[in-house]
Amino acid sequence: MLSNEELSRQIASFIDGYSIEVTPHDKGKFEEIAAELSPGTGVYVAHPPGMAIDEVVDFAGVIQDRGFTAVPHIIARKLESAEQLDGALARLKGLGVRRALVVAGDIAVDNNPYDSSLEVLETGAFSTHGFEQVAVSGHPEGSKAIGAERVEKAMLGKNKFAQSADFMMHMTTQFGFDPAAFTSWEAATTAAGVNMPVHVGMAGPASLRQLGKFAMMCGVGASARMLMSRTGATANLLKTQAPDEFVTYIARHRASHPDSRLSQAHFFAFGGVAKTARWANAVRAGRFVLNSQATGFDVEK
Repeated sequence: MLSNEELSRQIASFIDGYSIEVTPHDKGKFEEIAAELSPGTGVYVAHPPGMAIDEVVDFAGVIQDRGFTAVPHIIARKLESAEQLDGALARLKGLGVRRALVVAGDIAVDNNPYDSSLEVLETGAFSTHGFEQVAVSGHPEGSKAIGAERVEKAMLGKNKFAQSADFMMHMTTQFGFDPAAFTSWEAATTAAGVNMPVHVGMAGPASLRQLGKFAMMCGVGASARMLMSRTGATANLLKTQAPDEFVTYIARHRASHPDSRLSQAHFFAFGGVAKTARWANAVRAGRFVLNSQATGFDVEK
């Protein structure tokens, strides 16, 4: 039986070393964000619709220059040519960026040369430009865009590639609200031979309205409906929900499975990057109190 003291240590350990996601839209608020982040923190730079890859590269350079670890998104189906990929990675190298996340993406440009993240990996461009770590996506709750069969095939292909890559690889998952789906997915993928470490995607503190909006956009609506039902149909949609129960569940799982591949937390900051970082900082510092059932916790103000 895990004591509350040990559970608290497990929770703090899981959050320690967390990474967080921003977009180029956050560039104007980066001074506020930077003030909340520890040196070396992994800061993923998403590539939102309507933005050029150069804007992602530029912001990644700013983040790296401030002493954080920039992890720009490279979206296969948004790439217009092999030359564009090579140019972006060359610029990132020049800016000191040595990590990236490569994903397939949902929307393709016309006549794009790549249809999957594996095709981008197989170009050898990340090796050519000296990248040290490349993340790929994981989908514990499936992907509405491409279906279960293609998700599994892609995952196995990327895992095979990782065995001979000359850089480290891990999986960073889509966010979700059902931690049991994540632990079940971990068991299933391990049984299938996947051995990459997993950075567990979760939403930072945000209102139910914000969480529901992004969940539907990202194809995890079923998980969001579970969140809504747990918080009650009469819950205030503007009330902030923190991922404390999700984190507690994963921490218990890691304590009982020392070989778990669920290695660290990755935050999608739908309620604001600085707000999410402040919450995560409090948790990793142990400034929280478990509830009476030890199923979740409240962060001390």
